Amino acid sequence: MAERLAEYLVSADHYLAWESQQPYKYELIDNRIYPMTGASLSHNYISTRLSVALDSRLSEKGCAVYTSDMRVQVEEEGTYTYPDLVVLCGAPRLRPYAEQDTLQNPTLLFEILSPSTELIDRYQKREQYLHIPSLLGYFLVAQDKPLIEAHTRSFDDWHYREYAGLDASLHIPTPDCEIPLSEIYRRVRFKDA
Repeated sequence: MAERLAEYLVSADHYLAWESQQPYKYELIDNRIYPMTGASLSHNYISTRLSVALDSRLSEKGCAVYTSDMRVQVEEEGTYTYPDLVVLCGAPRLRPYAEQDTLQNPTLLFEILSPSTELIDRYQKREQYLHIPSLLGYFLVAQDKPLIEAHTRSFDDWHYREYAGLDASLHIPTPDCEIPLSEIYRRVRFKDA
């Protein structure tokens, strides 16, 4: 089914109208529709822990944390995604003439890597996310080991850094916050452990 949907090119307007009538969520990437897949126990737990950690550190700074139900307009004509976590600092800018569910100005995006989506998250989405004018950070969060890959913007330059191990702390420069990986991965069981 996923391959069949992704074979056809569709416009953003067609996708938005079609998806609003579906019982499940779908993403539009490069004008191709992809179904959202289910998430593992670890994926859900890490998402919850990270959401709580971000909210507790950023809400006082005027930021809000949204879960995977917040659609993001990455490219107006061809890409709309549902990141695992979205942080918005400041007032939301929503896509005109759509439901109140498509954010145009995310500040931070987080994707928790899964075997079925890792390549898309790591390459296709990353290339497009880093062109969002409002975006200050894109983070790839492993679920099989304590590892977060950070792409953060400083003026017009993007910087890459890995935070690995339970003793490490994720540093987000803007808005400034630090989260120990031991807090994010608490009680997650890794296969190698």
